[in-house]
Amino acid sequence: MKVALRQSQAGFTLLELLVAISIFSMLSVMAYSGLKTVLDARDANQNIAERVADIQLAMLRINNDLQHAIERTVRDAFGASMPSMMTLQTGESSLEWTRAGYSNPGEFKRSDLQRIAYKLNENNLVRITWPVLDRTQGTEPVESILISEIESIEWNFYDQANAESSSWPTTVASSAGRLAELPKAVELQINFDDIGEIRRIFLLP
Repeated sequence: MKVALRQSQAGFTLLELLVAISIFSMLSVMAYSGLKTVLDARDANQNIAERVADIQLAMLRINNDLQHAIERTVRDAFGASMPSMMTLQTGESSLEWTRAGYSNPGEFKRSDLQRIAYKLNENNLVRITWPVLDRTQGTEPVESILISEIESIEWNFYDQANAESSSWPTTVASSAGRLAELPKAVELQINFDDIGEIRRIFLLP
């Protein structure tokens, strides 16, 4: 009876336990690595989806503003006449124009026209608006960031004869005093740090 009792109490040896723990540890590391890869891929896909959504919203905003472009010159803070649409090359590429359809839900006594601009500022695409068309030195613009992490932007223009120009108004239009003239189409090229180049052409009404 005593011999049988000793045999029934036989268990795992220390070496067997160490081997089992080692195998379990390796399986745990492999499972964690696989789970981390899946989670990292999910986060990356989510970030890309959010990035693309922000870019699409910005493009819709630009398209809406260009669809309401109107031939209306304005005056700057010093009283000089400014074209209906104009490019600015002051360190950062920017485009400024007059648009109609400025919503007025509060029914304030103001024009339904608005002066807006888009510019690249510290790798951010910024939309700028002014409360009045003809500005004074005390007129303060309102700026909002649409897209970030931009390497560069470039504007191109096509006149009614489909001639391409990198600035607007063209030299011919400026010399002829046709400051109210608008292009037939505007092309925007944006180079991003992470997703590369996006090019869009917007037809003006």
